[in-house]
Amino acid sequence: MFTIKKILFIINPISGVGKKNTIPPLIATYLSADKFSWDIKYTEKRKHGAEIASTEKENYDAIIAVGGDGSVNEIGSALIGHKCALGIIPCGSGNGLARHLHIPLKVKGALQRIAEFNPFPIDTGLVNDKPFLGTCGFGFDAHVAEKFDSFGKRGFFSYARLVIREYNRYQAPTFKITGKDIEIEKEAVMCSIANSSQFGNGFTISPNSDIQDGIFELVLLDRFGWLKAPAVSRKFFSKSIQSSKYFSSVAFKEELNITIPESDSVSYHIDGESLRGDGNFKIQIQPKSLTLL
Repeated sequence: MFTIKKILFIINPISGVGKKNTIPPLIATYLSADKFSWDIKYTEKRKHGAEIASTEKENYDAIIAVGGDGSVNEIGSALIGHKCALGIIPCGSGNGLARHLHIPLKVKGALQRIAEFNPFPIDTGLVNDKPFLGTCGFGFDAHVAEKFDSFGKRGFFSYARLVIREYNRYQAPTFKITGKDIEIEKEAVMCSIANSSQFGNGFTISPNSDIQDGIFELVLLDRFGWLKAPAVSRKFFSKSIQSSKYFSSVAFKEELNITIPESDSVSYHIDGESLRGDGNFKIQIQPKSLTLL
């Protein structure tokens, strides 16, 4: 006998772009009442999505994050290790995890994917015990994420303006990276960890990343001059950055430690959310720890 699936939609009303008030009637259109029952809650502050998901996960078969990568991280983190599945309706400015998973960026298509109700497990990671689902970073990407947090206007072009403005000002740090069979010490403009393939908007840092293989990629990018910027950018957006001489990556499955010497307060990001740390970071992999639709 078929059991009606119970779904909770958590909507971030201020994330990214688009009108969220169009979503409730679309849910009623694309989720059949004889297969699904559903409720909606709206977030009112940062971390509210995590609070709601933590409280409600016992009551639902799936919780759907309606928002950007920050909302997806908040809600997904609360579901790690639980049978309640995470679904995504991407409404952010980057939508990195949704793009990696080929989740439709239109609400209609995302709802149709949810209606298929096909759960599968994915890997997640920890940075100093803070969960991330797709990517985290400790270099220029983290610097831009911090600036973007207070920039005001969202969207791809605002992000691009920040990158152009900040690149020449940015002092690339030296990273000391250690792990099983890994010992690296070098200056890099970008030092990122990839579970999924991209930051968002098609900016692909690790084209071959597989979110189910129990393996992450350490991605490093050397500084390059402005004359090389168009060519390097094209490689990121064409999923061919691994062919650049400025790029290197190392796959790992054991704990990895990243240190930025002589830094007691540095910016880093988790799924695009800007944070501050003391320059010492422990990366751990949690294989197939989150169920996703």
